Amino acid sequence: MALRQSPTAGEHLLDEPPPRRRRRRWVTVLVLVPVLGLGVLAALRLVGIDGNRFTVAALALTPYAGAAGVVWVIFALLVGRRWLAMVALVLSASLGVVITPRVLADGGPLPDGQHVRLMSVNLRLGFADPATVVRLVRDAQADVLVLQELTPAAVTALDQEGLADLLPHRVLRPKPGGAGGGILAKVPLRQIVLNQHPTSFEMPAAVLDLSGRHDLEVLSVHVMPPVGAEENRVQWERELNAMPNPDSRGRPRVLAGDFNATLDHGAFNRLLDRGYSDAAESTGEALRPTWQENWVPPITIDHVLYDRRVGAQMTAVYDVPGTDHNAVLTELVLPR
Repeated sequence: MALRQSPTAGEHLLDEPPPRRRRRRWVTVLVLVPVLGLGVLAALRLVGIDGNRFTVAALALTPYAGAAGVVWVIFALLVGRRWLAMVALVLSASLGVVITPRVLADGGPLPDGQHVRLMSVNLRLGFADPATVVRLVRDAQADVLVLQELTPAAVTALDQEGLADLLPHRVLRPKPGGAGGGILAKVPLRQIVLNQHPTSFEMPAAVLDLSGRHDLEVLSVHVMPPVGAEENRVQWERELNAMPNPDSRGRPRVLAGDFNATLDHGAFNRLLDRGYSDAAESTGEALRPTWQENWVPPITIDHVLYDRRVGAQMTAVYDVPGTDHNAVLTELVLPR
């Protein structure tokens, strides 16, 4: 009697009923499409390309994509797609390399000069609860308050809650809607110009007349959101590119406010590469979200950047009713 050879793997697949083969193909497609998306996102992030307004929005969700990639590895293994699981694992690990340092404090030595506690709040068209803002300033013993979306009515409401007594010195450019901005401080301020290019929103700048050896330059930042029309994305990149460089021969410089950018955007990282450090990243708090709107997952778009002669001792994030942004507090340490 003739012996029948066992079918090869290819013959076995051909022997499968058509419905089963179709199911296998659809499972492969189901696993493959998210892995391709993860690959595109990882490539953009690692190369530093922001792309168009859609990829800019996607890059803001990079930490979520990294976590989702790990889940997809498990799913791919469960449905028997080992090679796709391996690809997803490599992509997730590559994103983990850039995400993990955000929860690890630098741990390096700090300067030994004067300490300055700076708080930044986007007031969301002036609707942020003024009592909460003033309470946070008082409790945190903030020396400087940097505001975005500051309206004339918000100035009045904040002063009625006692802000003028806490921070009597100010450079304010209030405007209706979301275009206004301001800097308020315990110490005298001198208004200066740090941004020479046209901007969508007010970005006032001032010098803090401190008691130590160094005064401090502060720019209130509010960059155009890169969503909506493609023109907004172009203006967003233009405004980030136009931020002033640190002045190594002049006063220490701080840029604080709503950058509408995360640590996963190439334009923002190029700004850091020009000589700035992100306070939240330096203190291991860079995964704390500062903004959430409706269905969008919370992300970190409010930052305190300082030139590298300065250090950051701590960073904290506080909820403020009435606005979609959180308050960001950083304790800066100046050089002696």
